[in-house]
Amino acid sequence: MKDYKQEGSKGCEHCIWNNSCIGSKLLEYAPYIKIFQSHMLSVNEHVFNTGDILSTLYVIKSGAIKIYVTNDSGDEQVLNFSLPNDVIGLEGYDSDQYVSSAIALHTSSVCAIPLAEVKKILNEVVPEWLLKLALDNFKRHGRNISLLNKKKAKSRIAAFLIDTADNCKSLGCSGKDFELSMSRDDIGNYLGLASETVSRTLTQLQQEGWVKMERRQVTIVDIPHLSEAAQHR
Repeated sequence: MKDYKQEGSKGCEHCIWNNSCIGSKLLEYAPYIKIFQSHMLSVNEHVFNTGDILSTLYVIKSGAIKIYVTNDSGDEQVLNFSLPNDVIGLEGYDSDQYVSSAIALHTSSVCAIPLAEVKKILNEVVPEWLLKLALDNFKRHGRNISLLNKKKAKSRIAAFLIDTADNCKSLGCSGKDFELSMSRDDIGNYLGLASETVSRTLTQLQQEGWVKMERRQVTIVDIPHLSEAAQHR
């Protein structure tokens, strides 16, 4: 990322996420930090790539970002789908490189925070042991993907929909109606399923009356049954 225009605290004051964004919280401790103006991303434009020098953390202001890694064979593994107010780049916090890649799923915007400033503040206000614990838990999130492989396809899809609904609800949106920003291929990659299986399972859930779908728009109709299915192995 480049050519950011400095926005400063004034810009943050007018942001929709001002009361909850990590950037605004950091400014409470250090108003001198330069929070950069949000940068617009086109579809399939990268925020950063694996191996890039890590000097900046990014807060998603709008849109959706896919976090992934590529193995030696060139195969892609989706690690996460990040939404507004999420911070990306933290996986490499204790190294000098990004350990994954981040790409916009559709038109999105991000705000950049200098990593050096973040570390300076955290060293002042967060005990080292607590920071290490948080980082270890964060890294464990990627490994949790393997746990999904112990579930049947229906359970994985149900758990994914419930998790997506909860994320949307935490953003102040409906916990029942939301749009899937990612493709069936990306969902399948993330859950360890073929895209055909994802489509077939979503159709099955719709036929059972648990969800309604129109293209990428999802409405959860029967939360109890969907939640129950998400718990099955």
